[in-house]
Amino acid sequence: MKLAVALLTGGLALAGCTGGSPSAPPLSSSAPAPSSAAPAAPATPLGAPAQFVPCDQRFECAQITVPVDDTVPAGPTITIGIVRQPAADQANKLGVLLVNPGGPGGSGIETVESGQVPAAVAARFDVIGFDPRGVGRSAGLACPVGPDTPYYGDPDPGDPADEAATAQAVERYDQACGDAYRQLLPHLGTRDVARDMDAIRAALGQPQISYLGYSYGTSIGQVYGEMFPQRVRAMVLDGVVDVTLPGLDPSQAESFENSLRQFSADCARRPDCEAGPDAIAMLDRVRAKVEAAPLPVPGTTPLSPGLLELGVVLPLYSKGNWPTLAKALQAADSGDGGPLRRLADRYFQGSNSDTYNAVTCLDNSWPRQLEDVYAQARAAELRAPHFSGNVLVSGLTCARWPVPQDPLTPPTGAGLPPTLVLGTTNDPATPYANSVNLARRLPGSALLTYRGDGHTVYGSGVACVDDQVNRYLTNLTLPGPGAVC
Repeated sequence: MKLAVALLTGGLALAGCTGGSPSAPPLSSSAPAPSSAAPAAPATPLGAPAQFVPCDQRFECAQITVPVDDTVPAGPTITIGIVRQPAADQANKLGVLLVNPGGPGGSGIETVESGQVPAAVAARFDVIGFDPRGVGRSAGLACPVGPDTPYYGDPDPGDPADEAATAQAVERYDQACGDAYRQLLPHLGTRDVARDMDAIRAALGQPQISYLGYSYGTSIGQVYGEMFPQRVRAMVLDGVVDVTLPGLDPSQAESFENSLRQFSADCARRPDCEAGPDAIAMLDRVRAKVEAAPLPVPGTTPLSPGLLELGVVLPLYSKGNWPTLAKALQAADSGDGGPLRRLADRYFQGSNSDTYNAVTCLDNSWPRQLEDVYAQARAAELRAPHFSGNVLVSGLTCARWPVPQDPLTPPTGAGLPPTLVLGTTNDPATPYANSVNLARRLPGSALLTYRGDGHTVYGSGVACVDDQVNRYLTNLTLPGPGAVC
């Protein structure tokens, strides 16, 4: 299921969420986003070295050509957009560092151009951002019916009328997307992205790469490391997606429910919290209000129960955005649904949700029968009542997705160099247990635990974390056993 884009997937669409950068900037930020328009970089022939041109003020851009289907190398091709931030210390450069922010659907180009990578690492590496296939400058999807369509109603598990209406909205979306991209959709999975990443390595003339992956980017790292272990110098995986879980797994929704409780408890401790001493009770009042009649919002569609859920989930990605959520809830409780409605819009702006659905429906095992989806969504509602609508929409989307599933398999770590795995104890999108389990699975790896809130942590200003990751990337020195920040 997916609950926000912030960087985010795995079983649940929640992790596929990515709202922008892993550091989760304040939602009130007005800083302009980097342009996603394709630069005037020449598309290199298949297998040729990348040809970079200056772009986006201080960066260098290129486009490499890859087959749509790797089993048909002489068949149709697409171009993959990449950006390079040259190492500040070229005399002591250690190679290239590829970065992916999550999603699926997040732009690595925008992540690099936003300055996410700490200066100590950017000095020693050419930092490479790429848009995975189906995103931005790499044949980005734009399905004719929007992925927000099912949320304009009430995706309420357990109510047969709401379930049927949600299924009809999802069917319209799936069919329109399949009709528009029938040839490309089967080739948007993470294995395809990993092959593209190795094509980038080759186009850069590098025998090995270092890699930094956040959220869904950890799935890319796991798959790349399994397919091309000898081509990895170092790998950092922050906010791990468990690729072994089925698609309709409730653990992500439960993590968001936990973050909602943390948010409410924080409000109870702070007299200045605009959501009052019981934020969950306020949310429940708003939910009852929009169920009775969606709140009108000038200039756009009303705040529906489905859009309310998305408006709540997005600011839960970062503790720094909790005041924004509190203010929006207070406004809705007073009859103004505008702030939460705008947060719901932001949910779909941080990454490509069409690509999120395409990748997630391919990479995971999903129930194919609608009654099975309904049953599992109803069970999820018992444990995560505020986020079960997302479970329902995700399950229905992938149950009827127009191409077959091709689930990922557990990584073994065979041949992979020691890897650094990061986990945040109260991560709302990728449960901490995922990082613990992956670190155990990968021989020689190390787990760095951050005791805190928010989705992913490296590069967000936590010195204890940044220093240890920087040391690993530059010197290949892993933290010791039981490392905690």
